Order: sequence, then C-alpha cells, then structure tokens
Amino acid sequence: MPGMEIITVILGLVLAGALGAGVVLALARRRGRGPAAPVDPNALVEQVVRVTGQAFQTHLQTGRAEIRAGHAELSRERDVFDTKWEPLVARVNEELSGIRGLVAELQKDRAAQHEGLTESLRNAADQQNRLLASTQRLNDILGNPQARGQWGERMADDILRSAGLIEGVNYRKQLTTSAGTRPDFSFDLPDGRLLHMDVKFPLEAYVRYLEAGTPDEETAAVKDFGRAVWHHIRETSRRDAYRESISTVGFVLMFVPNERVYAFIHEHHAQLLDQALSVRVVVCSPFTLFGMVSLVRQAMDTIALERSSQEILDHLAVFTEEWGRYLSQVEKAELHLSNLNSAFGTLRTTRQRKLERSLERIEDLKTRTPKPALAGAADSDGLAPAAPEELAGSG
Repeated sequence: MPGMEIITVILGLVLAGALGAGVVLALARRRGRGPAAPVDPNALVEQVVRVTGQAFQTHLQTGRAEIRAGHAELSRERDVFDTKWEPLVARVNEELSGIRGLVAELQKDRAAQHEGLTESLRNAADQQNRLLASTQRLNDILGNPQARGQWGERMADDILRSAGLIEGVNYRKQLTTSAGTRPDFSFDLPDGRLLHMDVKFPLEAYVRYLEAGTPDEETAAVKDFGRAVWHHIRETSRRDAYRESISTVGFVLMFVPNERVYAFIHEHHAQLLDQALSVRVVVCSPFTLFGMVSLVRQAMDTIALERSSQEILDHLAVFTEEWGRYLSQVEKAELHLSNLNSAFGTLRTTRQRKLERSLERIEDLKTRTPKPALAGAADSDGLAPAAPEELAGSG
C-alpha cells in the first residue's frame, strides 16, 4: 500500500542519517591527526533531523499526490462499474436467483425420487422375502415324498380338467381295486374297463445332479436317477390289479409331473422307456398326458355315439310319425280356420248390410212422421188433432 511504503522510506532515511553520523565520528577518531575537533551531538542530531524532515516532507508530498491520483482512479473505476458492470451484476444476480430456485426444485424432486426409490427398495425387499418364503415352502414340499406326491396329483387333476374330463364321470381318484390296491387315478372306459395311472416324481437324484460340482458327482447322480426311475417302473408293473385283462386295458400309466425331469429321462435313460413298455407301463409327462386323455375322451365319445345310434334312429322314427300327425292336425285346423273366416266374412258383408238397411228405414220413418201441433193451434184453425192410426196409415 502507498502509506506503508512512505513510512518504510522515512525509516530508511533516518537509519541512513544515523549511520552516516556514526561513520563521520568514527573516521574523525581514527585519523588521530592532532587534537580532534569537538563534535556537538545536538548539532549532529539536528542536522540528521533536518535532513530527515526534508526527505519526509518530500516523500509526504509525493505520497499525497499519489493518493489523490489513486482517489481519482478509483472514482473513474467506480463510474465505469456503475455504468457498465452494475447491470451485468444485476443480471447475474437474477440468473443466480433463478438457479437457486431451480436447485431448490431439483432438491425437492431428488427428495421425492429418493423417497420413491426407498419405497421401491422396501417393496423389492418385501417381495424378495416373500419369494424366499415361497421358495422355502417349495423346497419343503419337494423334499417331502408324500407332499411331492400330492403336488403331482394336483397337477394331474388340473390337466384332466383342462382336457374336459369330469371327476366322478370320466375318472375317479384313489379307487380301491379288487386286489386291495389304490391307484392314484382310474379312467372309466367303455365295456366297464378301467385305465389306471400312478403319479411318480423321481426328484432327489435329479436335484443332486443339478447341485453336483464335479463330473464324477454328475455321473453318480445320473446313475442314481436311472435306478430310481426303474424302481418306480417296476413298482408300478408289479401291481397286477392295474393290468388284469378282465377289468382293465392291459397296461398302466406312470405320470411324471415335470417336463424337465421327463426330458432328463429321454436324455440319459431313453432305454428305460422301452423297458417300461415291455412290462406294460407307459411313462408320460404333462404334455403327453394331456394328448393321451384327450384321445381317450374322444374315443369314449365316439363309442358312446355308436352305441346310441340305434336309439337315435328309433327316436327319429317316432319323431317322423308324430310329425305326420302334427301336419294332419294342422291341415284340419287350417280348414276350420278357413270356414271360420268365410262365416266371419258373411257376417261382415251380407248380414251387416241387411242390418244397416233396416236401420236406414227406421231413420226414414223418424224423419217422415209430423211433429205434434202446439196447443191452441188446432182450435184456431178449426181442426182436431189426427189420430195415431191415421198417421200410421198415411205413412
């Protein structure tokens, strides 16, 4: 700053004067030539103060001039700021105000979005918890052989209903056979025959295959799966009541209620399906079961239609006879209606005209009959009133 520079210069000059005086005294003492002239310290100080004061005055004037010049420069810069920069600053302040409002709205939107995101995350967490609970329940069901069998029966029941079969009419569940066995499903066929079906779900070995971490574990799981499937096939084929020729069609269905497990059988143990056919067991999946029961239902409907065709012909003969009687009675009714229309036409024409003619004559008689004379009119004319018989005769 200018003031600090002036003070620094003054202090420098004072120090320089003091150093100069000291140097002069030192030189005078070192010369030692004759007696040293006595030096008046006060005079020396006055001289230093005088020189310093002159320098201070000079620098003070210079500083004042610089200060005045600085004030003039500040005034010019202020005028330039007022004329040029102040509107710009006002616009900047206005834009900053708009930016503040926009930032406030963005903060509100962000708060709302944050709240919505929090709610979405909460819902997602709830759904995940429900999914975990459902998965756990499904694992519990699939891990329990009895519950797994009930689940397979429910799937089979849904497939049969979707194919148009009705429980108690086309099929029955848990029907006790003559040998005391109880197949899961029994389909009623013509001639009193039955087609039995059991639900089997070899899942444990398949799950071990999915969870296997090494090729050796996968190979062992595939072998265990094949043994489990063959065990179910043999268990089904050993039930003679399912295949006895008197009341059944000679083979039995084994339903695997999962397409992936059924495809796994085809992929790794296709020979088991041929072996199952050799022991009169047909292994089917949900898709193949739907097609099979649809064909069975169509065949049953066709056989029922063939058996009832003679009855239908008998009913058609009776209908034809009754139709002839109906046409005869319609002709009679039409004849009676024709006679009735003719009689009604006679009433509307001849009889109506006769009655209207009689009414016209009566009206003519009314108009031709003279009105009775007023009392006193006959006396004035000298005539007596006419008798009713004469009036009638004149008419």
